[in-house]
Amino acid sequence: MSGATDEPSPLRVLATRSWALAALGVVAAVITCVMLGLWQFHRFEAKSARADLIEHNYSAPPVALTDVLPASDSPLAADDGWRTVRLTGEYCTAPECVLYARNRPFNGEVGFAQLVPFRTDDGTVMVARGWVPTQSASSAPADPPEVPTGERTIVVRLRPMEPVLAGRTNPPGQVQSIAIEELAAVEPAAGTLHRGAYGELASEDPAPADAPTPFPRPDTSLGPHLSYAVQWWAFALFFPIAWAVRARRAVLDEIELRRRGGAAQPVRARRAPVRSRDEEEEDALLDELRG
Repeated sequence: MSGATDEPSPLRVLATRSWALAALGVVAAVITCVMLGLWQFHRFEAKSARADLIEHNYSAPPVALTDVLPASDSPLAADDGWRTVRLTGEYCTAPECVLYARNRPFNGEVGFAQLVPFRTDDGTVMVARGWVPTQSASSAPADPPEVPTGERTIVVRLRPMEPVLAGRTNPPGQVQSIAIEELAAVEPAAGTLHRGAYGELASEDPAPADAPTPFPRPDTSLGPHLSYAVQWWAFALFFPIAWAVRARRAVLDEIELRRRGGAAQPVRARRAPVRSRDEEEEDALLDELRG
């Protein structure tokens, strides 16, 4: 029979508590990385869909308001965000009709959006005419432009009403969000507002002598979400590969150890160590001294 021992089974080598815990850790890490990758991919898809919608609707030819909002209580469909519509009528110029939405950023500054109801034969639409800076001394619009009077034709991009920010107290003539609940105060003077959307001003004819700063084109960049998703999925592959490489190394080390420990070692006759001439002369001198 050969002196070598049987090679161990990989399952027997890895059937230990430490390797089981390592495998569970790998499974948890893979699941976490996959889920994080999916989260980043969903964010990429959401931004991509938003960018496609903006590109399609932002500069499209304007349509009639009733083509998008047939009635004052009609909700704005998701596919109609940023849809351009043409309105003919006039602004409500009564003091109680002009509102300012707070905390509106523009080029690194925080200001206001000027909100004015625009009355048409198809109903009244709240229009965000543009951005107005904040006074340095108080939280109020700085030199807001006058609202133009008389009949005019404007083009607006429809935006869904914003959610209400509860627990906020607003100064007179200001609102925290462009929400129908906060805008309803103007209805006695302006008429019933369209409740599903407001309009962001794109152009008006005739053009006024003074107007708020136009709102910038919305950002359509997709961000790094897709690359982040790929990175998380690459991490998900790394952990099981690293575990497999380490497990293979452990099995090979165990096999090599058993091979070395189980092999018969040849028995050899012991030979006297070879001594040099100097060592023999030293031993002879020591013997004479002892004698």
